[in-house]
Amino acid sequence: MRIRYNAFFIPILLICGFLVWYLGFREEKTAAARRLADRSLLNIEELDIIELISTDQTIRLEKVGSSGEEGAGTTDDWLMVQPYESGCNPVVLAGLIDGILTIESERDFTDVTPEQRLEYGLDEPGMHLRLASTAGKVLMDLAIGRENTSGSSRYASLADNETMVFLVPIYHIEPFNIAPDDLRDTRAIVFIESELVSFQLSSAVADIQFERDGSTWLTTSPTRFAASPARLQVLFQNIRELQSVEFLPMDASDPELSSTQIVLAMNMADGSSRELILHGEDYSRGIFATSSWQPSPFIVEAYIYDRLALSPSVFFHVLLIDIPIEQIERIHLRQPGSANLEILRDGTGPEDWIIMSPEDRSYTDPGDFENFTTALLSLQPEDTVPVPNRPDDYGFEPVYFMKIEVYRERDMGQTEIYIGSQDENGNYYATQDRFSYFVIDESIIDQFIETAVKLKGTID
Repeated sequence: MRIRYNAFFIPILLICGFLVWYLGFREEKTAAARRLADRSLLNIEELDIIELISTDQTIRLEKVGSSGEEGAGTTDDWLMVQPYESGCNPVVLAGLIDGILTIESERDFTDVTPEQRLEYGLDEPGMHLRLASTAGKVLMDLAIGRENTSGSSRYASLADNETMVFLVPIYHIEPFNIAPDDLRDTRAIVFIESELVSFQLSSAVADIQFERDGSTWLTTSPTRFAASPARLQVLFQNIRELQSVEFLPMDASDPELSSTQIVLAMNMADGSSRELILHGEDYSRGIFATSSWQPSPFIVEAYIYDRLALSPSVFFHVLLIDIPIEQIERIHLRQPGSANLEILRDGTGPEDWIIMSPEDRSYTDPGDFENFTTALLSLQPEDTVPVPNRPDDYGFEPVYFMKIEVYRERDMGQTEIYIGSQDENGNYYATQDRFSYFVIDESIIDQFIETAVKLKGTID
């Protein structure tokens, strides 16, 4: 009985499956026949130029690069070059390109006479959509004329066949009814972080200069130190996400533009530069701004001032000993006027160390080595200080207070830290390279010395 049922139902299922496929195929084929892009044999890979020409303006977009993706590329691959030069708003541009690919005819008129074209408003069309390649090949030239009597559609025709006219639904025309400012990118400034080599952030708070050094960033002025990666990422994110909330005319002369509050100047690896300037504020509208990315002044929200008017201390982040404890093989502590301490790793555990100097010291209490290495890695600066006029200003010459040498395993380099004299607050001056100078809290140094003394013990 089961075999007889299967023999009955399986052919029915196959027939139903074929019908579903066929209906879907026919529907797609019918839609493709209605799409004007398909009728023009438009190859989106060749699309380099989009022109929207109306009676009062011409908008011209040009593809300036390729993201390596299929289709027309990303929105960053396009620029508006007419009526002014600007990046493109990604949402509006995506809608425009989608509209080009999906615009279709709901009814065709063949053998159209010149008199009928005049009646349809196609002798002097109110809008032209022209697509081309940089090689000069016209991919599609669509003239859009008057509305029909019901107002639900507009007449249109392709330049290569003026005897055929299409009736195109109004909603298919809507993506082309855009103004230049609609297409304009709202981002205040655009940059690629990996191509940024230096930048300067100037405000009433401070004038801070940053330089890339390999994979890290340094603040080079007013003081030199490694900048906090996390804090820099927050800064870059705030800059990238800054959007214009209002565009101003090219010849804007608002009084707010006459003052300057913040200047961000960026230098790129290819020698180009980027600039963003925040001017005065209108409390009801926001902060007036100009940038190298935007062709005219614009307004941004006022919150950005507090996110860019920053002190150098915000970026302060220095790891004097940037070596995991597991990779440290030897530590040498030199103290003029006191016994030196040198320990050598003798295993993988926190207490697997041996004392090399003082030579007569071998016994330690449980936890002494771990306490010492923990205190060592806690030697982190509290703040930066200016470069001294003379080395002895901070107590590094003629004799330093303490020198710490930390050696990586397998001779993979070493870190040297010099500890100098104390400032008026009791904190100790410190340096690594004699270019950057810091202060370390007195309690941190005292704790480190206490753990070192326990390891030295009493010399017999």
